[in-house]
Amino acid sequence: MGTDPRRAFIAIAALALSAPLVAQDSTGAKPTTHTVIVGDNLWNLSQRYIGNPFLWTELYRLNRDVIEDPHWIYPGEVLLLPGADGAQARAAPTGGQFLPAGGQLLPTGRQLPQPVADQGLPSEKFARVTATGSSVPPSSGAAIGDVAPALLPTIRAGEAIVAPFVDREGGPRAHGRIVSAGDLPGIAMASERFRFQAFDRVLIEPPVGQVASEGERYLAYKLGPIIDNMGQVMIPTGVVEVIKAPRARALAVATVVKSFSEVSATDRLLPFDTAGTGTTVRPVPVINGRSTTVRWVYGEPVLPSLQNYVVLGVTSRNGIRVGDEFIIYQRAMAAVGAATVPALPTGKLQVVRSTRYGVTAIIIGQEQPSIEEGMPARIIARMP
Repeated sequence: MGTDPRRAFIAIAALALSAPLVAQDSTGAKPTTHTVIVGDNLWNLSQRYIGNPFLWTELYRLNRDVIEDPHWIYPGEVLLLPGADGAQARAAPTGGQFLPAGGQLLPTGRQLPQPVADQGLPSEKFARVTATGSSVPPSSGAAIGDVAPALLPTIRAGEAIVAPFVDREGGPRAHGRIVSAGDLPGIAMASERFRFQAFDRVLIEPPVGQVASEGERYLAYKLGPIIDNMGQVMIPTGVVEVIKAPRARALAVATVVKSFSEVSATDRLLPFDTAGTGTTVRPVPVINGRSTTVRWVYGEPVLPSLQNYVVLGVTSRNGIRVGDEFIIYQRAMAAVGAATVPALPTGKLQVVRSTRYGVTAIIIGQEQPSIEEGMPARIIARMP
């Protein structure tokens, strides 16, 4: 029989990660900082300096005062590296680390719920992190004052804004749209522009019912794939801000203030909404929670990893709220003889968008490399 190329790829990736190479300077000493250059991202910097790309959240945790959104780092920024003097003092408290069965450390940058066992899945062990960076077991009886007073948001606004979401096929009816470029070309014969970057001006029609006052923001998005029996995925491309309100039925003038991917003249607009983000309230563990499946993985990567988005086959009509947590797992399988392979946890998700058509979640913990469409998921914690 031939070798499955997907399994071979996973095996090669596992071998690469099992023998990490950590960067050193010409003297053999580990560097303490890194100055960002074009082409850098937290994933490849984690591989270079820590030896494991899956630990990129450690770099983010140490540099929260520099990095506003982990999706974006910029040339010239100086990042502190693990092990540097003062790294713990400068680092913002993560609020939690995910310790699955077997003790493998999976950083999530979140404060996670107390241990919970669910229908044969291995129990998950969780810990919280104090202001000094030390790990405190939930049952240790540590004083409340030992926990860092400034908790990180349960859902960061940047994670929710960038997340694709499911709506009716064809998208929301009351959408606005980008009409054209708002800047005159410097050369008379230049062709009309259809693609825009940050700080470009655009002419827009605001969503139905919106006044488009100066300073008002709208989310630009494209139509994505259709998911059978659910709806259609809307993929955010950027954020525009009105700088000149419409008068006498003229178009409003806006500027692109955030660009997640290519913003174009075909993009539609919705009111900018960060509802559900910013709260520090944590989800409460539940047992025997609702089951569903992964219906779609954003970008269709070969090996989805931390910070990737997935769409689940549940909706807000099922009571799913922003901040709820799910675990993805591989089903129990029959093996040789009477033995079976037990259900194995693969990853941990947190809901960042919930509509009446579908739920979008972000991967916040991972134990196995394979996360794909059709895998079962079960809710393990709900927002109070």
